[in-house]
Amino acid sequence: MKRDIIDAYKISKSDLHRTPMAHSPELSKISGANVFLKMEFLQYTGSFKIRGVLTKMRSLDKSVFDKTFVAASTGNHAAAFGYASGKFGFNGVLFLPKKTNETKIKALEQYAIRVIFYGENSLETEEKAATYAKGIDGILIHPYNDSEIIKGQGTIAIEIEEQVPEVDTILTPVGGGGLASGIGTYFGTNDSISVIGCQPKNASEMYLSIQHNSIVSPSTLSTIADASAGGIEDNAITFDICKKHLSGFEIIEEEDIKKAVAFMMKYHKVEIEPTAALPIAALLQSKAYQGKNVVLVITGKKIDNQLLTQIMGKYGNYY
Repeated sequence: MKRDIIDAYKISKSDLHRTPMAHSPELSKISGANVFLKMEFLQYTGSFKIRGVLTKMRSLDKSVFDKTFVAASTGNHAAAFGYASGKFGFNGVLFLPKKTNETKIKALEQYAIRVIFYGENSLETEEKAATYAKGIDGILIHPYNDSEIIKGQGTIAIEIEEQVPEVDTILTPVGGGGLASGIGTYFGTNDSISVIGCQPKNASEMYLSIQHNSIVSPSTLSTIADASAGGIEDNAITFDICKKHLSGFEIIEEEDIKKAVAFMMKYHKVEIEPTAALPIAALLQSKAYQGKNVVLVITGKKIDNQLLTQIMGKYGNYY
């Protein structure tokens, strides 16, 4: 599948922003590692999700674009879906969980898509979207359970390899596992590179599923890292891919996620969403990466202003 990721990048890279790679002296000093930040929150629509959606679109026959396209998301996949609706001119229906972050909802207002709120978590919303798409003979654009989506997310790995050739460790957030599957697949044949998944303790379904060798039910606990929460479909291809290619996991407490958000604001002057802060939190709490060349994939930037103010008020001077 590495070849497939390379081919996908050739087709889609003209549609993408090659996001910067920034060295972090502060994180390097604290962790004892040589730390680089893959600034994917600067990607079009504010997250990596556009990579997968555009790759999926480019894989479809033009004859299907007169059908209704359907997606489900907590926000970032939704924005990518909305962007694609304008670029490719399809009619789109988007399902969002009832408790979707208001900041992410407002970011969708610019797109000409119909929005339906359904479900208490991402898994319920995804299942509803799939049923709806099937019922109208529509085209489902899944956030992670699709090989084309995974190929698209994996294109990040190509840029990482080119920007930091000496990389030996990559830390990435994990929700449904599309991003981790893409990166893990690309580097899967290279034993000298470890791909580490980062999840909030309150929503660590992929980690627990791999531990139990079976996909677990969605967590009932709440997490500030909402983009990584909500569970995994029973038939998700990402489960087996993550089980095969991820070298390990970092499980993060809620307070440490907030500290990582504050750290990025203080030292790098950028606003990132809590899920994007998971790799930073993992590095701040661990000495396991000393002497390593580490890339942290910083996935998205949509954070509520009030929440950011609260975080900075409490943790702005923690480090």
